[in-house]
Amino acid sequence: MKEEHTLKRTMENTQSLYISLFSEEKNDVLKELLHACVDEICGRPGPSYCKFANSMDWSRAEYEGVYKLISSLLRNPASLYMIEEKMPQEYHELPEQVQQNILTCLKVRREQLTDALLREHYKRKLPTVIDHDWRLKLVMGSSKIASLRESLLQLDLIIEDKGSRRIINLELNKDELDTIINSLEKLV
Repeated sequence: MKEEHTLKRTMENTQSLYISLFSEEKNDVLKELLHACVDEICGRPGPSYCKFANSMDWSRAEYEGVYKLISSLLRNPASLYMIEEKMPQEYHELPEQVQQNILTCLKVRREQLTDALLREHYKRKLPTVIDHDWRLKLVMGSSKIASLRESLLQLDLIIEDKGSRRIINLELNKDELDTIINSLEKLV
């Protein structure tokens, strides 16, 4: 009984802290923070304390707490369902207007978040192509058959595997390139 009372008091304290941190008049700033957190998950520059300190009147510790909370909610795959029953517990502790802003952000950015979270997951499990570079070379024949020309594609695949990066260099003629393209199309 005492544990239940302590848990209830802790939840009430948390709720009142969130209400004071997420006041109605700061709604636009909250939306900006949510989208900045999604940007960061998607690999773009994310939010910073300096950007939000003046508009939110938060201490650095409050900002860090809110940032961690929002990031963990957005990184949680259960949040992508956008169904109240499947949302993490932390979501239900937030004020109603904050919950609505989170759901709105998830609706708008769901596809980008899903792609980013899948990319993160696969990077941890499998070697992943993260970038590529290519050059087209025109190879001339020897002096006797100088009119013979063959184009070659020089392809560099940048692979990331559990934090380490390596480059795979390929040189492909037209037939080899067609074979690779057809194989990749079958996978997708």
